[in-house]
Amino acid sequence: MRIAIISDSHTKENLEFIYEYLKNKSSWKLDMILINGDILGQNEVREGYGYGFNKKVFDASLDKNKLLNELAQNPEELKKISAAYEQASQDEALKVELSVYIRKYVSQRYDYVFNMLEKFSRITKTYFNIGTYESPLHYNVLKELSFLLEVPETYIRSIALLSNHRETFKEFLAKIKDPKLKKLNYLGGSTVIIGDLMIAGIPGLNESSGSMDNTSEFQEKITKDLLNTIRRQLSYVNKLIILNQTQGKLRKDPFAFRPASIAVREFIEEMKGKLKTKIFIQSYHHFMTTHFYNASEFFFILNNSAVNNCLFNLIEIGTKISCYDVDPKKDILRKLRVYNYNLADYDNPKDRLALNYDDPEEVIKERKLGGSYYL
Repeated sequence: MRIAIISDSHTKENLEFIYEYLKNKSSWKLDMILINGDILGQNEVREGYGYGFNKKVFDASLDKNKLLNELAQNPEELKKISAAYEQASQDEALKVELSVYIRKYVSQRYDYVFNMLEKFSRITKTYFNIGTYESPLHYNVLKELSFLLEVPETYIRSIALLSNHRETFKEFLAKIKDPKLKKLNYLGGSTVIIGDLMIAGIPGLNESSGSMDNTSEFQEKITKDLLNTIRRQLSYVNKLIILNQTQGKLRKDPFAFRPASIAVREFIEEMKGKLKTKIFIQSYHHFMTTHFYNASEFFFILNNSAVNNCLFNLIEIGTKISCYDVDPKKDILRKLRVYNYNLADYDNPKDRLALNYDDPEEVIKERKLGGSYYL
């Protein structure tokens, strides 16, 4: 079984480039595409492969008016928000009018997510798990609008509250869960069984999961509910893929990742001795290379982030598990080695990279990653 894994694309340009690339790779004979969240979030745009650039300087160089025209169907209406902010307008009727424009924009952007997912599903069966930019808890798409209009996010949100923009996610779910869509499935907070393989998506409702605040507690509850569903269905499968969008803890020296969710960590330990194949896929927009290792009887894949020059991954599940780093801009496919997390020995980021890549120095040079500890 061959699967493409795409996450954290954030920009229209990157996602559409990947779509065209995969559409022209019919020879790969993909069995499915997993899109693990954060299609939205133009404000997260990065230069090149995402390392060694000044974000503020780069953002200042962008033609945000052009971007707004590309992303919004009502750019002239939205520009009235900037004018109202600059004039410090207190006109309540105007604020209500502006809230309608924001509602339109939010709806358009969720429509874009759906339309792109539907296009990917024409290539092969496609599964989507939400990230925090699609989350109905935060509607971080408003951060995107704040970025494009160069108006404070707090102002955008205060105006947005006057509309019913929070209905947008429900409308999105109704579209993507349409039973007529045989090749497109929503995976957030649920499982799907394909033959002897179960795929589960921990939705990125919130960045953190735990007891830090109410939204973190809710994220942990949803995670626990999903893990209980997995437990009930284990007898039907011998392979498991878990997609995770919620952030974990990253350590610098040596590099280490730990899921933030206590429930996830306990589940991983509980699964020892169970199932033939277990894969945990972690998405995070900082990843500019792939981490592929074995720990606690799971294959961990810290997958490429597509916001970094459209990088993504392929995995093959057969008698062995294979993982590939895909750089579509250069049309380079690299098969990665897997290493044992508990036995790996390395002194610097380049050596860590060499545990997975045959050509670590070339990867560092291509992606301008000198000095990055995420290697």
